[in-house]
Amino acid sequence: MTPTIRDIAEAANVSTAAVSYVINGKPGVSDRTRRKILRIMREMNYRPNAQARGLATRRTEMLGLMIPDITDPFYVNIVSGVEAEANRLGYTLNLCTTHGDSERERNVAEILTSRLVDGVIVMAYRLTPAELRELSEGHVPIVMIDDPEAAGQLPSIIVNNVALGRTAATYLLKLGHRRIGFIHGVEGSSSSAARYEGYTQALESHGIQPDPVLVERGDFSYAGGLEAARKLLSLPDRPTAIFAANDQMAFGLMNAAAQMGLSVPGDVSVIGVDDIEAAALVVPGLTTLRQPTREMGTCAVQVLERLIKAQQELGGADEAIGQRVFEAELIVRGSCSSPNRD
Repeated sequence: MTPTIRDIAEAANVSTAAVSYVINGKPGVSDRTRRKILRIMREMNYRPNAQARGLATRRTEMLGLMIPDITDPFYVNIVSGVEAEANRLGYTLNLCTTHGDSERERNVAEILTSRLVDGVIVMAYRLTPAELRELSEGHVPIVMIDDPEAAGQLPSIIVNNVALGRTAATYLLKLGHRRIGFIHGVEGSSSSAARYEGYTQALESHGIQPDPVLVERGDFSYAGGLEAARKLLSLPDRPTAIFAANDQMAFGLMNAAAQMGLSVPGDVSVIGVDDIEAAALVVPGLTTLRQPTREMGTCAVQVLERLIKAQQELGGADEAIGQRVFEAELIVRGSCSSPNRD
């Protein structure tokens, strides 16, 4: 039979309150009594109930992480950084996936912010920072990753996606491309929108008016990239280069080109985003923009830990609201070349 606090109290000849003080690390018990209670707990193999202890200390030693998709290597790398840093700081990670569904995003956020965890890291397609603030009511600290709209509302970790898009398109322009396609991610994705903004800025800076005919949506998936690429590559005046807003769509694009008898980069240059592991393994290797995803996950936990401590010790810390901005790095491989002018 599992021992209870009352059993420990009776064996130590103390009150249950004294045992509770020891379990929760509170003052009010002499060192001698504390050692006695701890010794009896060890002898009886007593393990404090984590949920009950959390109610007493207002800490669960758990962090929540909400992401759209665990199968996408981009999110896997985020999770890796979050988990490693959470474990280092003594937290257990509660991971929830939403598949980008708006109702599930809201439901998961409601559960995680109902004080079941000490803090939450959120990556969402549909749920806005304002809605998250409303759900948490300030009870549970929240850090967002990859949502520039969180600025001024919630602490956030972002990549400079406008600069990323500008870098990708500028690289293609310097190679001599003038008809450059773009494949969007999921509708409503702020990161995809920001990459498109950078893409249009680069075109306009070179005197090129962005052509909506050269823009398709691929939903950040391989299948979506495949279908979007088929449309772009079937145009009478097809693009000589295509910028896909993530690597998964870029792989779909490369396969679509092969199925249509087109070569990469001879007939169409391809550039992606993320630099997932497969980017270096495909032939030709994928030119891409590397995001420091693991570092972003680590940073998110560090910011969240400071928020948790500030809330528990000071009752909150509005000054912690801000954005940590990371820059992407262009990784050049074999999927891009100057356009074929034959």
